[in-house]
Amino acid sequence: MSAFEYTSVLASIIIGLALVDILVSLNRLIRSGGAVKWHWAAPLAAVFVVLTLIQIWWSLYRPQDTAITIGQFLPLFVELVILFLLAAAALPDDVPAEGVDLKAYYHRNGPYFWGLFTAALGWLLLVDVVENAMNGVLLAFLGQRIIDFVVLGVFTSLIFVRRLWWHAIAILLLSTGPIGWLSRSLG
Repeated sequence: MSAFEYTSVLASIIIGLALVDILVSLNRLIRSGGAVKWHWAAPLAAVFVVLTLIQIWWSLYRPQDTAITIGQFLPLFVELVILFLLAAAALPDDVPAEGVDLKAYYHRNGPYFWGLFTAALGWLLLVDVVENAMNGVLLAFLGQRIIDFVVLGVFTSLIFVRRLWWHAIAILLLSTGPIGWLSRSLG
C-alpha cells in the first residue's frame, strides 16, 4: 500500500464515522415522533456539516506515490478530529423522555458548534500559512485565500451573534461554498 492509500483509508473511516454520527442522531430524532420540538436551525446546520464532510472527503483524493511523513500527516489528522467533533455536535445524541427542543439545543450548543467550525477552517488556514511561508510565497497565498478569511470571520460571528436571522443567512451563504464545489466536481 502506498502512503496515500494508508492516509486515505484512515481519513475515510473518520469522515465515515462523522457521517454515521449525524445519521444516527437524525434517526433518533425522527423515530422519537412527538418528543421532538422541531426547529430549522439544528437540522440545517447538520446538512451544512454533511456537505462539508463530503467536500473534504472528495478533495482528499490526490493519489501519489511520494512518501508521507507523520509530520505531514498529523495536520490532516487534527483536521479530521475537529470535523468528527463538529459532526458529533450537529444534532443531539439522545432524545430524553421529556423530549428535546431543537431550537433550545441549537442555542445552547451553537457557540461550541460554530467554535468547532471556526477551529476547523482556522486550522486549515494556519497549516497553509505555515507551509506557504516556508516556501516563500505567503503573500501570494494570502491574496488567493481572502474568501477563506472572510468565511472564518462569518464562522466566528456565529459563535457570538445569537440572532437566528443572522444564522439563517450565514448558513445559506456558507452552504454555497460546498454546494458550488460539489456541483463543479460532478462533471
